[in-house]
Amino acid sequence: MSNAVECRKVSFCYDGTDKMILNEADFILPYGEFAVLSGVSGEGKTTLLSIINGVIPFLTQGKLTGQIILDGEDCTARKVSERAKLVGTVLQNADEQIVYEKALDEAAFGCENLNLPSDAIEHRALAALELMKIAPNASTKTLSGGQKQRLITAATLAMGQKILILDEPLANLDRQGSLLLLETLRKLTRQGYAVLLIEHRLDVVLPYADTVYQLTDGKVVRAKDTERLLTENRIHLSYDPPQNRLREPLLTLSGVRYAPGKQPVLKGVDLQLSRGEKLILLGENGCGKTTLLRLLARIVRPDAGRYAQNLIKQRRKKRPSAVWFQKAGYVYQNPSYQLFMPTVLQEVTCSAVSEGYARRMLSLFGLSGLEERHPHSLSEGQKRRLGLAAVLAAKPELLFLDEPTVGQDVGHLTAMVEALHTLQRETGMTMVTVTHDIRCVAALCDRALFLQNGAIAAEGDAQTAEDYLSGKFAI
Repeated sequence: MSNAVECRKVSFCYDGTDKMILNEADFILPYGEFAVLSGVSGEGKTTLLSIINGVIPFLTQGKLTGQIILDGEDCTARKVSERAKLVGTVLQNADEQIVYEKALDEAAFGCENLNLPSDAIEHRALAALELMKIAPNASTKTLSGGQKQRLITAATLAMGQKILILDEPLANLDRQGSLLLLETLRKLTRQGYAVLLIEHRLDVVLPYADTVYQLTDGKVVRAKDTERLLTENRIHLSYDPPQNRLREPLLTLSGVRYAPGKQPVLKGVDLQLSRGEKLILLGENGCGKTTLLRLLARIVRPDAGRYAQNLIKQRRKKRPSAVWFQKAGYVYQNPSYQLFMPTVLQEVTCSAVSEGYARRMLSLFGLSGLEERHPHSLSEGQKRRLGLAAVLAAKPELLFLDEPTVGQDVGHLTAMVEALHTLQRETGMTMVTVTHDIRCVAALCDRALFLQNGAIAAEGDAQTAEDYLSGKFAI
């Protein structure tokens, strides 16, 4: 039986640069294997996936040499649409793959492109949605980031390709969603599928993987000692315990309700955020974490209840003033939403208090040397750090972070959290973070709020937060 994927002497560099992302790299993925691809952020993992599915060089330009063999056939010259019959792809950013307003239509879309019979399409789509715990009539616009990730995974599984490549699919998934996906992929490999998964959180995926590869210096290398690799990827972050002194209330919610559609997303939320506090919002996908974060940041307004803030003096008005958004910074789940300048340096200096401070942010978040790169040419992990650096360059007093650690290897994650600690100690900044990442939750937490069905169901500390993400504590 032929291998699922073979990359032979593959080299690639993006247009506008001479840096070789891949340098005569060889890679083989047999059918029946669950392989994990790891490595430092920006080393070229997503690039390799894009070369396999044909996005490079047919949609993303650059100089590519070498051969791509899929299911025993030379597909080097075949476009994305032709390779899609063999390869199913789940990207990092779910929003970039979702087309339709209803989940069932989205799950059926790929099958329609394969010209399958209509009854087979519906059967496959419904089965995949049930597997990923997504309601067929769900509106894609109202799904959480994690639910969207499960939806595009369902849409890919429904197509039935025997080669599956997934780029950080666990990024926005809660613990149960992550385990569900990994168990599903494991079962598929036992049925003869080939799975290639990019993931930094090796402690989560190693129990399911057959093989771990690392991409370093343009080469794909099989990891021989996975236990050593796991030890190297464990993070030991120190954090300052919360101070018991009384703090000034900064934001207060009383009986807040938010219902953009027929079903309320937030139901009677009471919350007080103190100045200088590090607050973590935790809960399953779809429980309302991002909505609450957006409401606290005044990006959306409550439909009922009281919202009070002591960050700025402001007359009563429907919309927050520009002064508010100078003092309150928001880092989105999808970093591409807030990157709009032509170079990395211009992105960070755009709203910075000074160019010197902007360059300091570049250094703190591991982006020095990339000043002249276009933001959208960066890896997803680099984009996320750039979005964070750009917001922090304005010295906000209040910072909102939605899944800030996605796509970060152990080194960059450690540096990111240490940078946030340093800046908070210097400025007294208040932080509110949404995350599913157990690697850093304690370091970003004075207090944890646990959401369930649009309401705050429990409160705890850093240890409780870690126990929740590890499955030791349930709401």
